[in-house]
Amino acid sequence: MFGLDRWLRARRAARECTQAVCPTCGRPLSHDGLDWLTGLLNRGAWDHHAGRLLAEGAGPVALLMADLDKLKWINDVHGHLAGDEALRRFATVLRSVTRSHDLLARYGGDEFLALLPGTDADAALDVAQRLNTELSGTRLDTVSARDGQVALTGLSASVGVAAQDTDGGLEPLLLAADAALLAAKRDGRGRSCLSGTFQLRR
Repeated sequence: MFGLDRWLRARRAARECTQAVCPTCGRPLSHDGLDWLTGLLNRGAWDHHAGRLLAEGAGPVALLMADLDKLKWINDVHGHLAGDEALRRFATVLRSVTRSHDLLARYGGDEFLALLPGTDADAALDVAQRLNTELSGTRLDTVSARDGQVALTGLSASVGVAAQDTDGGLEPLLLAADAALLAAKRDGRGRSCLSGTFQLRR
């Protein structure tokens, strides 16, 4: 019962939202624009604000597309409530390694996006590396459907990185980051890959 109460409290907190305004325009966000589980932007709201940012042509921009490694294993072994806790922790770590004006979203399932204005490829790879450094040091105390109270460690993410001038458009940036993410996942867990060069970092 303790585990269920804790999960319900976390769910209510996520819905009450830690991010009440859009980081791009400063306007209040309705709960419809947020992912209820993580408090990050949802895909529709992120697409809207990212498209506006790129249309303004504010110089170089980088995109991180990150996939939480082993979420299926967590769900299969410990249950979906533990998986939800892992997604929330991932969102917290992603916030901690990015800036307040970066656009962060849960893109779907275990995939997340971070649009970094004014950021080149090398700086974006550094953010991706910090993300995995922070995740690897995380201890997630949660409730397993199989084992009761457990501590999950060794979280990691595969990250695809793409960078361009803002006049390149959103779709090419997403495609490039997605291709880089696929390359990072093929190389193993906890890897970052830069689109175009397929430069891998661990």
